[in-house]
Amino acid sequence: EDQALQDDRYLSLRYKFVRSGVSTDAEFYDELSYQRKSLCWLAFGDRLAVEASDPFAMQRYILATIYYGLGEPQRMLNEGWLSGQFECEWTPLVGCDSRTDSTVTRLALSGTGLTGELPKEMEFLTDIDYIDFSVNELSGNLTNLFDGWRYLDTLKIASNSFQYIPENLYTLTELTELDISLNDFVGPIPSNLGSMTNLVHLDLSQNAFNGIIPDFRNLSFLKSLYLHHNELTGSMPPGICTLRFFELLSLTSDCNPSSLEVECEPTCCTACGDYDTDKNPFQRN
Repeated sequence: EDQALQDDRYLSLRYKFVRSGVSTDAEFYDELSYQRKSLCWLAFGDRLAVEASDPFAMQRYILATIYYGLGEPQRMLNEGWLSGQFECEWTPLVGCDSRTDSTVTRLALSGTGLTGELPKEMEFLTDIDYIDFSVNELSGNLTNLFDGWRYLDTLKIASNSFQYIPENLYTLTELTELDISLNDFVGPIPSNLGSMTNLVHLDLSQNAFNGIIPDFRNLSFLKSLYLHHNELTGSMPPGICTLRFFELLSLTSDCNPSSLEVECEPTCCTACGDYDTDKNPFQRN
């Protein structure tokens, strides 16, 4: 720490990130913290050698926290993460806006070996519109992150170990695709998901949701709704069945006659206990 404090660029970057609220002085003081490791990489290990005055310095720092905060997986390095190139060239893991090709809008990190809780710093990626963190070993609370992701269109976190749906998930009003299948989510399905009226694909399957199915009749753009392999009971709400006359092409639940948990007419549900297509929930777009 004493040696780092004698470096002007380290100090300038640290001051910038503390003043912006993205990280704290206490976090940077801790030599074992992912924030400290990320800052040291940016100040001393990054061949691009960005200055604190660089408008994209914080963006690059936040991407470093994803690596250092989630287990430092080798696959990310193998695919160009933390290379000396500008971060928009860390393809295919990173994508940037089409207009300037400078602001990160896409993170495609499915199956990259991520472990732990998503770094809180990710909230400051405020232009992000696509996130795929499927097939990893992630857990923890996502609540604080959602406050900054107002443009998020696609969220895929299937096949992880998340347990609780954040109360503010419904505030992601731009979402068209939400895949949280194959996690450890428990409790009732939040009824306020029904206010996310831009949803086109919603996969809640293979969790431990219980109780009755909320009436999502307002999700008029919905084309697929997967609810199978949960602990849901009762009947499929008539409002959801009505959507089958419009855009809804795929609707699954645990409606097998041999082990009936959810009552659903064949004219409503398109499959019982499994997907009704060759859908691969982890395939990249």
